[in-house]
Amino acid sequence: MRWLAIAGIIAFGAAMLATADTHCAAKAASSHTMYQVEQIVGTVLSSQRMYEAEGIAWYSGELRLDEPGNSGRKAGEVLSVRYPLPTSAPGSGPAVGDQVRAKMREQPGEKAAEVWIAASTPEVLGRGELLRPGEGGATDLGSPGAKILVKMFAPVDTECHQKTAKLLRDRAAKEPERVRVQIFDMRTAAGREEMRRERLTCATVLVNNRYRFVLEGPTGKREVSLHHRPNEPVSSYHSEDVIAVIEQELKRCYQ
Repeated sequence: MRWLAIAGIIAFGAAMLATADTHCAAKAASSHTMYQVEQIVGTVLSSQRMYEAEGIAWYSGELRLDEPGNSGRKAGEVLSVRYPLPTSAPGSGPAVGDQVRAKMREQPGEKAAEVWIAASTPEVLGRGELLRPGEGGATDLGSPGAKILVKMFAPVDTECHQKTAKLLRDRAAKEPERVRVQIFDMRTAAGREEMRRERLTCATVLVNNRYRFVLEGPTGKREVSLHHRPNEPVSSYHSEDVIAVIEQELKRCYQ
């Protein structure tokens, strides 16, 4: 009986060791998954310079996830991020409103509100979706709570742009709770200041921060760029395309 008891104790100890080893292995695997590098796509919501070291400037900010990849996060979540930018290439990094692609990992040792670190300067893909109203517009129609924000920058007394402006005013008057329209005269100091803030150099219509869209119609898909002069044979869009973009975005944002 004594030997049987000893054998039982040994067997129990071996089982506990095996369980502990399995638990440690699972924990290590979980830690590896948590801190592995992931490629994600998101829109920069804020960015500020932190410090410079050895020719690299480090920035911190917030990134809204558009394509989470295998990060375990969901689209729409906002991450605290840090990313490097070579000081030899000032102005080449992402700015607020840019959609970027980056390889990032969680910062080890951080708690629930973790920081994600980029291995290199994020790649700018273009302008991301963002609601960022301006100040000093010649026209401001619609509710601040609208999910569609249209910002038009143009010399407003030019005929080709007058047509776009009228269509936009009419659209905002038709549905002011869902569509807000701001029109900036780029020939005024206030208009130029808002253009500088938006990093624009010529006439542009932004719909939720973007000016490149794919429209779907009876003849299929076509790309439009709400940039430069409209309504000419070489133009990248017509005034009516702006309204078509708004209608398309309304269906997506208010589905």
